[in-house]
Amino acid sequence: MFEQVGFEAATVRSIGAEAGVSAAAVYIYFDGKEGLVLAACELKVTALKARLGALEREASGPMGHAFAILETTTAWALQNLDVYELLLAGTGVQGSEKIWALGRELDAACLRELETALVAFMGRSPDDRARVETGARALWAVANGVICLCRRLDCPEAIGPLLSAAVTPVLKEIVTAEVDTLGAASPHRAASVH
Repeated sequence: MFEQVGFEAATVRSIGAEAGVSAAAVYIYFDGKEGLVLAACELKVTALKARLGALEREASGPMGHAFAILETTTAWALQNLDVYELLLAGTGVQGSEKIWALGRELDAACLRELETALVAFMGRSPDDRARVETGARALWAVANGVICLCRRLDCPEAIGPLLSAAVTPVLKEIVTAEVDTLGAASPHRAASVH
């Protein structure tokens, strides 16, 4: 209903009618329209967070982990465009603090996962912290750009090559900056880039 007529035009009565229940029944379980949206978004966000948490064990090295995070979040966003746009693309319900907070929580969770992957490559010193945060934000911005581009151009579901083409230069820059900082990369670090 929200997609068809918009959040403001959809009423609890029309949503209940579509679901085959009364408006009063909707209020038993949800705090109005905002509660319905929040419940639907929370289910999808929880599923994404669980998937992101499993990626580190499956990834082949820190850079593989970073790319897997971006690939997973991009695929999730394109499969759940309604939730992505509501929480992360600035099209949220006006005045909904709870929905805004859930979007910020999802954004922070994705950045934390990227930072975890980059820390494994870049290190944990105080100087590294700023580079890790900057690198994670750059990668996250690129992924969001790919999502917006795919949304606008109606890209096919297999977006791995497009994401790779967009993310690879950023990853190379992160690796180059790390190698420059180290003076010369150790064989272990150089191997972990591939």
